Amino acid sequence: MLIERRSKSNLGEGLTQEREHDTWALSYIDLLLLMVTLFVLLLSYQQNEIQQTAVELEAKQAVKAQAEPDNRAFLDQVYMSHLKDRVSVIEEKNTIKLAMSDSILFFPADATLSQSGEQVLNELAVMLKQRPWHILVEGHTDNQPISTPRYASNWELSSSRATSVTRYLIGRGISPQRLSAIGYADTRPITSNNDEIGRGKNRRVALILRAPD
Repeated sequence: MLIERRSKSNLGEGLTQEREHDTWALSYIDLLLLMVTLFVLLLSYQQNEIQQTAVELEAKQAVKAQAEPDNRAFLDQVYMSHLKDRVSVIEEKNTIKLAMSDSILFFPADATLSQSGEQVLNELAVMLKQRPWHILVEGHTDNQPISTPRYASNWELSSSRATSVTRYLIGRGISPQRLSAIGYADTRPITSNNDEIGRGKNRRVALILRAPD
């Protein structure tokens, strides 16, 4: 009787140990499944991030490619037009600079556009409307002092000339968001102001064309 009770007791302990083993095994499997699920979710999230980043990069490259390759076509267009004798063109790494003499654009010591100035800007506006570049309009003068009821110094004159060109380009259909204007007076000469030829070259308006960021 005692032996039989011990056998039953041993059998019960064995069943209990098996159940505990099975429970531990199931918990371990559940943990593995949870880890696999988390890994799959993380992998899926990472792939979505990579795809989104790739799409954004492609979009930026497309915008940049749209602006940059057009530089050569624009320069060829300027050289083949009537502007080549009236507009100086300098191509740098990320910009195109178009410089025009004040004698072509304005009346002497004034910021009012002349007829020849309007004609030049009309031709440029047609070309610039086809491209997404930002346009910085710079006004420059020589070093000869000026003092009139309208312009107290070369700062006012250069700023007014830059603003006059900017407003005219807006009137020809170029978005104001693409334009900005600044006057430098005589602080950025391109040659010496010692003679009239040099001063004439320094009196200018420049359009700085840059591809959008």
